[in-house]
Amino acid sequence: MTNEATSFWKFIGNYQIEIPIIQRDYAQGRLGKEYLRNNFLGNLKQALDYQLPESALKLDFVYGSEDEGKLSPLDGQQRLTTLWLLHWYVALRAGKLEEASVRLRNFTYETRISSREFCRNLCIPQNFEEYDGNIGIVDFITSRTWFYSSWKQDPTIQSMLRMIGGTKINNKQGNDIIDGLEELFDANKESFEHYWKALTSENAPIVFYYLNLKDFKLTDDLYIKMNARGKQLTSFENFKADFIGYIEEKAKEDDAWGRFLNTEKGIPTKLDTEWTDVFWKNRDSNGEIDRIFFAFLNRYLLNCAIIYNEAKDTSKEWKLYGTESDDSSLRYDNGFSIYSSILSKPEFLENLSSLFERLAGVKEDVCAYLPKWFKKFDFIPKYTENTISTLTQTQRVVFFGICRYLESCTAFNERRFRRWMRVVCNLAENTTINTVDAMAARLKLIDELSKHVENIYEYLASEDFKIQSKASPEQLGEEIAKAKQILKPQKAQLPERPTDWSDDKEWNWESAISEAEGYAFFNGAIRFLFRNKNNKWEWNNFATKWRNAQFLFGEKGFYKNKSTLLRYFISKFTEWDMFWGITFDSTQSSWRSNLLDDKWSCPIDEMLCSSSFEVNPDYHSSFEGKQKAVQEELVISGLLDYIERGCHLNYRDNDIYILYPYNAKADWKKYIIADKRNKLLSTLYGGCIDLSNKQLGKIYTNQKIEGCDFFWGWDIHFIYVDDAEYAFRWQHWNWIDLYEDNKRLYEENNNLTINGSEIKDEKDLVEKMDQCIDRYRNSKGNADQLN
Repeated sequence: MTNEATSFWKFIGNYQIEIPIIQRDYAQGRLGKEYLRNNFLGNLKQALDYQLPESALKLDFVYGSEDEGKLSPLDGQQRLTTLWLLHWYVALRAGKLEEASVRLRNFTYETRISSREFCRNLCIPQNFEEYDGNIGIVDFITSRTWFYSSWKQDPTIQSMLRMIGGTKINNKQGNDIIDGLEELFDANKESFEHYWKALTSENAPIVFYYLNLKDFKLTDDLYIKMNARGKQLTSFENFKADFIGYIEEKAKEDDAWGRFLNTEKGIPTKLDTEWTDVFWKNRDSNGEIDRIFFAFLNRYLLNCAIIYNEAKDTSKEWKLYGTESDDSSLRYDNGFSIYSSILSKPEFLENLSSLFERLAGVKEDVCAYLPKWFKKFDFIPKYTENTISTLTQTQRVVFFGICRYLESCTAFNERRFRRWMRVVCNLAENTTINTVDAMAARLKLIDELSKHVENIYEYLASEDFKIQSKASPEQLGEEIAKAKQILKPQKAQLPERPTDWSDDKEWNWESAISEAEGYAFFNGAIRFLFRNKNNKWEWNNFATKWRNAQFLFGEKGFYKNKSTLLRYFISKFTEWDMFWGITFDSTQSSWRSNLLDDKWSCPIDEMLCSSSFEVNPDYHSSFEGKQKAVQEELVISGLLDYIERGCHLNYRDNDIYILYPYNAKADWKKYIIADKRNKLLSTLYGGCIDLSNKQLGKIYTNQKIEGCDFFWGWDIHFIYVDDAEYAFRWQHWNWIDLYEDNKRLYEENNNLTINGSEIKDEKDLVEKMDQCIDRYRNSKGNADQLN
């Protein structure tokens, strides 16, 4: 312990005071501490006015530890900060800031960069050349260009501003509580010169004692106890400290890393100034941005790991992916090893710096420039209730596309960015991304293309276009064709511009293509508008196809008119392979598949070039045999109006064609077609089984599909009315068995069955059922006689 009391001015001349990050925020400036400030500042002013009974105001001990000329106060931080602000304010008002600034710069914050930068800027005389005292000092400071808006979230800076300027909070009597330096020291320049002389003299009226803890060899436990009032660091603060430490260590090994530690423009400074400003507008109600800042960096660095380090989904870097792409709960609790394995080259930090530099210059949210049809997401995460916004796998690909543009462009250009992101969104949306491998493949595709972010159309359209990635070949081929048409249009009629198209906007092939991409459920994939029946790109019929596509697939599109358009489409099938893989319903997703898959390019081309979309009443299939029956029943019967969504055509033994959705378990979701049993039973159908007044010679079943001559189920259970009601089941293997109490009688008597393949018509069916019933009666009578 020093034997003599020391003034702050002498103390800051001997030491570089560095407030450690573990210390709590500057508490004396908090809201709710108005009376504390009033009392403490009042005592300081009394001492300066030499109104105290003793010669000097003696403050409590300051405890700290020293290391290479730096002093870290472990107790007394609050008093030191207030004394520093007092000296700064008096120097400013006395016109002494120029001479005082060098020594005042010896007070700083360790890794709380925003607080450090704020203090540094207060010590730059040029920043206050325009200050004349006619406006409040806090208003002046916060209106300066060097004051970052993000600093409004730093509790220490806000507390400092309150200590400087005070608050407008009143006491119980309604009078303003004098709780700021500006409010208390309402004096002229001469008085401030007097105060400054007193503060810097050998006999300063405000002193304290300093205790160097290391001189007493205190234990670690005591250090911890003395710091018990400090706050726990957030995950992001711990990450930042290790991040900066990592850069410092790399700089010792490689000079190329040294540039990132520049005092004014290095990453430690940017983390708490320029980069923080990017996230400030998305802060939570408490002014906190750490979680969203941390999430953004995690997403960015995971992409780096995938692209540059080729990290597999089993490697440690994939921890940054979170759980099924939900990274909202990630914490920094496993050290910096994950990040050091990613940030192996200085170029990665260069890219990250470029990204933030370009992003700061973008006036709007970057997602505002994405195609209108693309589902918007938060490029900069946002707080939503108790969590933060996350990204889907598709959005992660688009996130990467935005990052690559900002890293690579020479300067942000709206037109070029829109073009680049149109291609990125089209590629990301129009491919199946439901695994991490698929996502990684699309990221690598975007990375390859990103070498041309500023001229993507020209690159796609060039003869030199060559790419290693095999991801999304169909959509990439479409993007190449559209780029060529935009830059060097084939001779073709340009579609009419929309009626609501602004006269200020040019209508050309790029705008026509973009309009089509954003229409209905097309979402960037429109190759069906310029692909002919031979799977070749052809723009001659684009205008006609686009006009028909709007009629067919708009909000009230013709495709919603039951299955009319679907049946018309199927009527154009000329190859048996076309029936396989199609989903026989009229949902948007099914039509999207039909339009895009080159298997159906011929019927799609014919359909979109047509002037009518109704099936010809005299329609006949060009196929033969069972295939002819399949197509005609699908086209003419109306069955598709009634069946379950998601049905596909399947083939089974005994020449059976059946419609049902994938993995369907329920029998009522299965429909056998091109089978004579549907027509025969429909002719004899009298109603449901529970109908009370059944007619002789009719069949009754609950499996009839009302509205068409079809039945659901592999097997059809029905009641036939003769002298009594008899239960039959037409099995899917084409035998008709007689049942009694749900028991198949064929097991006891193989004569009680009918070969369905031998039935000629409904009359023949009735006769054979009557004969089967007679055989049943006879066998029943014989059994009774034996008994």
